[in-house]
Amino acid sequence: MVRFGHYIVANQIPGWEEYYIGYKALKKKIRLYGNRASVATQDECREIMKSFSDLLDSQIEKIVLFTIEKQGLLAGRLQRLWERRKVAQEMYGDDEDMESALCVEHFDMTIPHLMEDYRQVGVELLQLLQFVELNATGLRKILKKFDKRVGFRLGAQYIASRSNHPYSQLQLVFRQVGISAMVATISRNLAELRAQSFEINSTSSSVSLFRSASLPRRFVEDEPIIRAIVEAMHRLTQEVSLVSYVAHELLLPAPKEEIPGMVSIQEDAHFLSIQINLINTFLYMVNYYIVVPSSDSYAELLNAPATLCGVIIGSMPLAALVSALVYSWWSNYSYQAPLIFSTLILMAGNLMYALALKFNSVWLLLIGRFLCGLGGARAINRRYISDHVPIKQLTSASAAFVSASALGMAVGPAIASLLSSVDFKFYGAPVNFVTAPGWIMTWLWGLYLVLVLLFFKEPRRSPLVVQPSVPRAASSETKLAGKLEDGSQSLMLTAPLLADSAPAQDMTDEEECEGDDSNCGDDKAVETVGELLKELTLPIRILLWIYFMLKFASEILISECSILTGYYFNWTTTQVGLFLGLLGLTVLPISAVVGNYISNIYEDRLVVLWSQIFTAVGVVAIFCFSPWLAYSPYQYIAAAILIFVSTNVLEGVNMSLLSKVMSPRLSMGVFNCGLLSTEAGTLARALADGLISVVGRGGQANLLNFTMIPTLSIVVYTTIYTWVGYYTLY
Repeated sequence: MVRFGHYIVANQIPGWEEYYIGYKALKKKIRLYGNRASVATQDECREIMKSFSDLLDSQIEKIVLFTIEKQGLLAGRLQRLWERRKVAQEMYGDDEDMESALCVEHFDMTIPHLMEDYRQVGVELLQLLQFVELNATGLRKILKKFDKRVGFRLGAQYIASRSNHPYSQLQLVFRQVGISAMVATISRNLAELRAQSFEINSTSSSVSLFRSASLPRRFVEDEPIIRAIVEAMHRLTQEVSLVSYVAHELLLPAPKEEIPGMVSIQEDAHFLSIQINLINTFLYMVNYYIVVPSSDSYAELLNAPATLCGVIIGSMPLAALVSALVYSWWSNYSYQAPLIFSTLILMAGNLMYALALKFNSVWLLLIGRFLCGLGGARAINRRYISDHVPIKQLTSASAAFVSASALGMAVGPAIASLLSSVDFKFYGAPVNFVTAPGWIMTWLWGLYLVLVLLFFKEPRRSPLVVQPSVPRAASSETKLAGKLEDGSQSLMLTAPLLADSAPAQDMTDEEECEGDDSNCGDDKAVETVGELLKELTLPIRILLWIYFMLKFASEILISECSILTGYYFNWTTTQVGLFLGLLGLTVLPISAVVGNYISNIYEDRLVVLWSQIFTAVGVVAIFCFSPWLAYSPYQYIAAAILIFVSTNVLEGVNMSLLSKVMSPRLSMGVFNCGLLSTEAGTLARALADGLISVVGRGGQANLLNFTMIPTLSIVVYTTIYTWVGYYTLY
């Protein structure tokens, strides 16, 4: 059996040798790395992974640029052949003298020359296909050899991080769009010319070089060069599928963890731990919105104005601004402990909320809601999903997180509507439509505490981070963070668009940061506010501001719903609860459509931009344009649905984009992206609820317009800001 190293040398096309993958040199590097890995520390492991990733980046860049150059030359030749056929058509296609023996003889001599030229282009295209196929095989084999000899699971992470980028060099290999187009051109023209030649020789009748009729299949099948190209395309497709399979299914068994810092990837994250985090965000959103339909009535029962509902609702996100920072720090060491602590705080806060009516105390009510905010662990939920869910499950887990939030927003008001007729006492404490939400949530959080204690599994951690170098010309906004994590350890790969690496033979074993210090220390967490500000690149700032905007708009809509619908339409608490419940349920089918259809067709940044535009349209549509005309419930409902659905679609896509553009440093430590997005969202909620309370002091007649004017301003500004930095998002 011929070794692949000898096979690739024996099958190289003369003159192209320097553009093939340096398989032999890479094998030597792997042997060197394998000897070092047996005694390597974590820092040395990181250097090994970084060095080899840079080597592969350099090799792939060389292969891809050469392939593009050859494609351009072949495409130019096909263009010139097309022009020759066009000239022939203009000279003879419509000539009445076409039937003469002279014209027939001329065509009989011209067509074979054209066919031969097309076949020659096909031969060279076949060589290019074989070149790409051989290099794709070499890439797969060298990654497999590295994983086996060195003991690190680099193969899957490397392919995934380098292929899932809109400007990825590997996409040229994986999709072969340009090559496929040229194959189609050669096949069609050869078939047409063969048909042309056949009709001239058999009937000597006038024919057109460009025919719209379907061509006989035998004209394609009888061409040896076409058959060879089709077979080569099939082999290349199989090879590319195999490379992708290696990336997503991990063909090699996980190596035993004998080397310090060795990275291994498990097939699935701990299922119950993921579900417990999703249940947490679901219950928190239920807890947040279950009081919305009745908060104004609760304030009035405690001899406070109805517009105090903004403060009642907004006290939760205000407290969460503080607690999110604590939980983010705590999650560096444990997930279960802060989940238990936050659950106990939530139980205490809901109990105080339920007892506020018995003691006739607005302050007890507000303190209870404040404690509920301190118990909000969404920063923990986001970080667990981001850092400890494998890449193949990350999209579905993120979608489940958004769906759980949306479902909680729907279930909370729906439960409140069902409690409208409840009225009894429990050990002297009133249980009615305003206090029942507190009692129910206390009980639900108690059940959740049992789940955390019995079934939550603490993930094992590893500080290992791999950061390929980024060329000096590339800004930090053009980095792609590709992540594959498991419950035990995590590997971060940041893929440069064009790696500024030397050829394989010029690479040293140990790489240092020279010239550009911006890439040094990327394996360290952000520790100060100054460092954080440096990491907040333009796309991250845009996405965090978008997150602020969408939470502000949705919070204004939902929090003032009970007041506005009572003022304009005389809706009861039950009606408000049912409306908000149905409103929340609209997100689930829309999210399914976006996740399964729209996101597969359009870029995330385009979906983000259009979602903002639809949000702005919804905000404009909800205004009360004339105080003398009756405000229609149909107008309000339609505009509310548009705002709510647009902001929730925007949230899911925005989370996906944020995970792609963030620096690896923002995936660890206290100042991580989970904290930043949580802080942006909770700040928006707090400000929105505060705005409702402030504006409401002037009366309910102007509440709708006076809260929607700043909302529209924020949405319009965000849309413009997104447009300015549109091309930094990917």
